Amino acid sequence: MKRVVFLILIMVFVFLFTPFRTMSLAEGTASDLNFSDDLDLSSNCCYLVSLDTGRVIYEKNADVRVAPASTTKIMTAALALSLVDDPASVIVTLPEDLWVEFQNIDISHAGLLANEELTLEQLLHCMLLQSANEAASGIASYFGREEFIQQMNEKAISLGCTNTHFTNPHGLYDSNHYTSAKDLFTITEWAMSIPMFNEIIEKSYYILAETNLNYEKTIVTSVLMQDSSSRYFTSYIKGGKTGTLEESGRCLVSIAEKNNMRLCLVLLGCPLQSSNAVWEDGNSVFTETRLIYDWIFTNVVVGEAITRDTIVTQIPINYSPKKDTLILYSGEYLMALLRRNSGITPLIDYELDIPESIDAPIEKGQKIGTAKVYVDGIYIGDISLVSFEDVEFSLFLKLISKLGLALKSKPALIIYVSVTSIILLYFLYLFIIVKGAKRRHNRYNQGR
Repeated sequence: MKRVVFLILIMVFVFLFTPFRTMSLAEGTASDLNFSDDLDLSSNCCYLVSLDTGRVIYEKNADVRVAPASTTKIMTAALALSLVDDPASVIVTLPEDLWVEFQNIDISHAGLLANEELTLEQLLHCMLLQSANEAASGIASYFGREEFIQQMNEKAISLGCTNTHFTNPHGLYDSNHYTSAKDLFTITEWAMSIPMFNEIIEKSYYILAETNLNYEKTIVTSVLMQDSSSRYFTSYIKGGKTGTLEESGRCLVSIAEKNNMRLCLVLLGCPLQSSNAVWEDGNSVFTETRLIYDWIFTNVVVGEAITRDTIVTQIPINYSPKKDTLILYSGEYLMALLRRNSGITPLIDYELDIPESIDAPIEKGQKIGTAKVYVDGIYIGDISLVSFEDVEFSLFLKLISKLGLALKSKPALIIYVSVTSIILLYFLYLFIIVKGAKRRHNRYNQGR
């Protein structure tokens, strides 16, 4: 007996004083997508999102306020597009003082001139592809510069951005002009929902037709990863916007598509100096973008975590003559990012929102409730829960059930007590009457 007690005490001691070890994704789950240990990232801020599933794959300093440089033009372009019906029919005359704010500053430009007439569509191409600062300024002036910048800030707030403030439409440095990697993704996601935005940023070049002051010229994208003639060309890059300032470092928002996956990556604050991690003497933000995407496309797949025949749970049925419970299935497909060839089955959990029971009749395909789905502890989306069969209704069972409930109700209880009391009183009355009659009978017999 003493030996058993001694062993138990040792086990308790080990349990209490051995540090708990929580298994991280890197230690082996199907959703292990952490590449930060494999790659030496140089960017100050990073935010990587699956556009297919909405999952945030990786983030680093995602809420830190930083100078966005020319990635500002994503907001400028999307807002301008949202304010007009047909950008090709809107004629903009660039202001007389177009170049005043850029004096003695080395900027990216498209060689546009004061009083030059262009369509809004042409200016958007100059701004988004060649990162032309004078085009951004001209667009803001067309709508009223101060009013337009105010609308940029109002739109950022309406999108839920909490670390963003704009003081200009192009992104030249200002201490009060900032955003974060997470906010910039939010802005980009909204921009991609605006007609024409994606069409423009996917191009590698654009032929700018002759204007009243300029000959025809070719506008080339600053995202050299999209330029097939550049050594930086990367075939899966499907759009983006660069930004570079001494105060911001190299920045890039990019969209990539490969292996049935669509991703958006925001990198801010990459070093200005070159890096040869991918290309010899390569641009640091292009190098880092390529490293991250290549890791994802090599190690990650989009798989069906939930299908329409996935059994989720079951629920009791009322008033059915043949079934006591109903199996609930997922009403839709739900995709998840999974580690390629991990050999590990993902752990799927549900947060259910269903009633305690369901009344017959039930139709096939009827929605019964919903569920939040988690894969390896990571929320991936909501599904509806449906019946895959018809369930008959029994009026007799319903009546019996209602009768049973009625008999359990407070009014019924009062009736029970009242009737029982009356019966008891009645029997007491009979007992007294009978007993009195017996006494009289006995007295009568004794008198005889």
